Amino acid sequence: MTVPSGEPPKLILPGHTAPTGDRQLHVTNAHGTVQRTITVSPTPRTDPGFYRRLIQGLDPLRQSNRAAMAVSGLGTAALALDVAATLNMGNPFLFYLRRELWKEMSGTLEGSRSDLWRSFFDDITPNWKGLAQQTLQQYVRFNINGLYGQLGKISGAMSSTMHSQYKEVMEYDLSVFGLYAASAPILRTIATMSTHPVGRAALMTQVGLFMSAAGNLVKQFADVFNKHESELNKLELKLNDLRGAFYRSGDPARGARDLHLTDAIADPRLVDEYWVPMNESDAPKSGPPSKKAS
Repeated sequence: MTVPSGEPPKLILPGHTAPTGDRQLHVTNAHGTVQRTITVSPTPRTDPGFYRRLIQGLDPLRQSNRAAMAVSGLGTAALALDVAATLNMGNPFLFYLRRELWKEMSGTLEGSRSDLWRSFFDDITPNWKGLAQQTLQQYVRFNINGLYGQLGKISGAMSSTMHSQYKEVMEYDLSVFGLYAASAPILRTIATMSTHPVGRAALMTQVGLFMSAAGNLVKQFADVFNKHESELNKLELKLNDLRGAFYRSGDPARGARDLHLTDAIADPRLVDEYWVPMNESDAPKSGPPSKKAS
């Protein structure tokens, strides 16, 4: 890819803000001459503001509950649970955005794999034979095709994990808001009668019920956290297996596994020995094999 303005190419990573406006991808040949230009329009994603509006609606309810807790005699313990339950709330849009990014990445990987597969079996196989063609075919079938396939599976699994996390965070936020919306009017009303012994007992009972519900929410958050930590750990193990299959000792810093190619294959004087034109009688009669290498 070349950039006519002389600027270095920019890579957009998941979680980063996509540049505004259209971007152009310049496809060149081996000599650097631009063959065609593809215009890519980034898809804008705007935070709908759900989380911000939820917090704005929750703040007055929390203040009302805290005032009632302070006069109940259980203020310290109740406030601790109040902080723990609300501190664990999060913006579900962040996980929605990552779900979409991983989903797009999965589709891009599959499209690239198909393009590579078709390019080899449509352009190379019908026209060339020889050691270089055979070596390239093995590399495409058993290395590159497998690499794309595994990366596609991991991208799909990451998208599913982010969707599950988005759902869980959304449900947790709504559960917290629902607890405060239901308890605030009751606590506020009973707190006005707390000067009477019966009213104070009723307030302590109601605050106790609130504490129990808040404690269940904290446990719910811990269960969700542990569940998704386990899923991410499984995905990390799959990535380790992938690195082990394609890099020496599983370490990308040590480079890709050796294809054991002879140095002569890169000698321009011997190119005719390794790339042999295909005769019409040698041309394959059928199309490319299935994309899934066996």
